[in-house]
Amino acid sequence: MKFSTLLLLLFAALHSARALPEADLQRFIDEAIKAGGGEVIIPPGVHLIEHGLRIKDAKKLRIVGLDAEETVLKLPPVAYAISAGATAAGATTLPVTSQRGFKPGMRLKIEADGEQDSFTKKPRPYHLAIVKAVLKEAIQLESPLKFPVPDRTMIRHEDAPNLIEIRGACEEILIEKLTLDGGRVEGDPPVRGHAQLCAVFASGAYSYEKGPTGPPVKKLRISRCFIQNCHGRGVALYSVEGAEIDGCTIRDTSDEAIDFDHFTTKSVATHNHIARSLVGVELNDATDCLVAGNEFLGCGTGINLWRWCKQPDLNKGHLIVKNVFDHTLGNAVQIATGTSGGTVAQNEITASGKNGIILSGEAHTVKANRITGSGMKAIVVQEGTHSVSE
Repeated sequence: MKFSTLLLLLFAALHSARALPEADLQRFIDEAIKAGGGEVIIPPGVHLIEHGLRIKDAKKLRIVGLDAEETVLKLPPVAYAISAGATAAGATTLPVTSQRGFKPGMRLKIEADGEQDSFTKKPRPYHLAIVKAVLKEAIQLESPLKFPVPDRTMIRHEDAPNLIEIRGACEEILIEKLTLDGGRVEGDPPVRGHAQLCAVFASGAYSYEKGPTGPPVKKLRISRCFIQNCHGRGVALYSVEGAEIDGCTIRDTSDEAIDFDHFTTKSVATHNHIARSLVGVELNDATDCLVAGNEFLGCGTGINLWRWCKQPDLNKGHLIVKNVFDHTLGNAVQIATGTSGGTVAQNEITASGKNGIILSGEAHTVKANRITGSGMKAIVVQEGTHSVSE
């Protein structure tokens, strides 16, 4: 890959560890995109990213730090509150405790049952409100609540950003030698940001019902980065083709460390070190992906393969090989209904809290894995016909 160069050094030689304004970072990214490609070099320092850096319709863009450990892009602490007592629908004041970071005009995501979802036909697990005023032990709302709020409900910022968000017809994006910090601090409640508060979120256009509705993001590579303290995913990919996540350290994520999600194809996660994350690698409605040579330490689940959408030919052909799993709290590898044709081979699984490998779906191959000290069983077949040898 050949790049033209835009240097975001700004006296870095004379002013080491100098924080740069987010607007400057975004401006140089935008200029590189407009130029048809370029290299944005970020000097050492802790660079606070309050709104999220956005990359759209970019080609041949490289964002690189001068020093992976010393060049830090960091989200601020998440805005959140916990409801204090049950609040009925129709109320305009929401009693809360432990609130932080809310301002008038912010949209609240209240994590309690809301309106019916058109895809699942079930209540959405949240509803929204807008802050009118922030009181000492309550939030005043611009409009009455449409749904009740149970006691101890998590309330957070609906428009909380991802650290780096990649959208549209992007191709050949490289993110390298950076520390990407999601802003989670000691004492934070268990916030799971899902598609928000991720270190890197990349998505082509798609819908659950129709599948991809535009070109995927192609050839995204994330290499030699430290990714940490995310309330959302470390890396989340939706409708992405040919991505590579290689040689990264990903730790302390409240959600998945790496997520190959809806309609992501032919993507690889190799030689990453993943620790203390809810799930190490998740593959959901992805196809023909490779997860190889990674280390998983103290994760809830090591690798989780499952199905959500109903289109044919999803969740097929994954290779899960030569990974090391040490002390997962649950299953090291779990493969769910609606998946097929994957291979789980030559992995080393030690001291999983539950099973080493738990298997559903159809026509998977499980062979030559070394599994010791499982809390339950080494291999469990729940459904389907598979080729299994220990």
